Amino acid sequence: ILAQVGCRGAYLPPFPGAVMMLLCGLLAVPFASGAVVIDAMKHDIQQIQAGSFDTIIGKFRDDAVSAVWYYKESNGGDEKFLDEYQKVAKELKGIVKVCAMDCERFGKFCKDAGVVETPTVMIYPPNPQPSFPLQGELTSKRITNVLTKSVPSFVTTLTADNEAAFLTSDPSKPKVILFSNKPKAPFMWRALSAEMVFKRTIKFAFATEEANAELAKKFKVKKFPSIVMQRGGKAEQKETYSGDINFQAIYAWVNLYSESGMGDKVKSAGGSESSSEEAKPWLIQDIPELTGPSHNDVCFKSEGLCVIYLKKGGITDAETTMLTGLKNRFTSHLDGRGTVLKWMWMDLDAEPNLAEMFEVSTVPGAAVFNPHKRLRFTKLDDEVTADETSMAALVDKIMGGDARFKPVKGQKLPTWSVRAKEEKKKTEL
Repeated sequence: ILAQVGCRGAYLPPFPGAVMMLLCGLLAVPFASGAVVIDAMKHDIQQIQAGSFDTIIGKFRDDAVSAVWYYKESNGGDEKFLDEYQKVAKELKGIVKVCAMDCERFGKFCKDAGVVETPTVMIYPPNPQPSFPLQGELTSKRITNVLTKSVPSFVTTLTADNEAAFLTSDPSKPKVILFSNKPKAPFMWRALSAEMVFKRTIKFAFATEEANAELAKKFKVKKFPSIVMQRGGKAEQKETYSGDINFQAIYAWVNLYSESGMGDKVKSAGGSESSSEEAKPWLIQDIPELTGPSHNDVCFKSEGLCVIYLKKGGITDAETTMLTGLKNRFTSHLDGRGTVLKWMWMDLDAEPNLAEMFEVSTVPGAAVFNPHKRLRFTKLDDEVTADETSMAALVDKIMGGDARFKPVKGQKLPTWSVRAKEEKKKTEL
């Protein structure tokens, strides 16, 4: 008698029921198609095909670091390597692309890539560095070490000499600073700075407890590590990060303030690359100098009256301390009254046209400028020298409504002097 039909269409002779069920069960179990099984639910390794290589890796070679494990699904050596490679993928998840390709399915691509045997791990560093196979023992620690070293760093290590330039150049770019009690920036920080969008839109810096004590005090950093962000056209917004210290969490926070295309680099006629936004040190100075480049930011394009300390030559530390004290005193005194005073100084020798307008006969002198609606100013009497007492009296006189303001002739400011740095830029253009 011919067999009855059962077990997915296999023809079997009539057996007792228990034996029949056992045979059906054995036939229903699929045979493993190979030794290597990469499970998307279990592994962090990204499987790629020959046709998707350029989309996932090739098009990002200018910015990203990637690794590809070339394997053969049926190879026992690749099966043993799977767990080791998974350790790399887990540790570098979201930072480096850790991929795999089956050379039994895509043999021609593997051959063209120079794969002779498997397992082979190929490293793809950023252009123009060529890709290369990792030679020697393939351990997770060694692969991770090679990949992390291949990630470029766009982190500025802050010193007393470059702090101001970092904080004030590219005003449209948020500045993110890691304050640490360790001597070097960690890999995670370097990786964030090299992220393909962040490296154009965010500026990353590293500061240490020892070398940047004053900067830490300014940002009110009391524990290490701490991460702070400065943003806003006038560096007026400061925020301390309060989340977990890991790549994904910090990335999500920074990404809230990243704008694609912001702060891109531009090339001069000579081919050199420079920022499209120049440094503005006056934005973070307590008593900034009033110059052609700074005058809109510190005085003329913002609310309030401009209190200007007028002298010949540079300002001294003692004068800065005196003016800072006055600034703090009147800021507290006038808080809530709607009156804003902005404090600054000007070198009369460097700005002869402005010096002629103010007609200062005694130096140091002082003037208070109202830049709104009608340009006008008042100043200390000619025989009075500017000091803490006389400047406080001048401000009190203005607040009391007793000061007389003189209109600027023609309602147009005199021409600002072109300083050496500005002259150099014009020459380069």
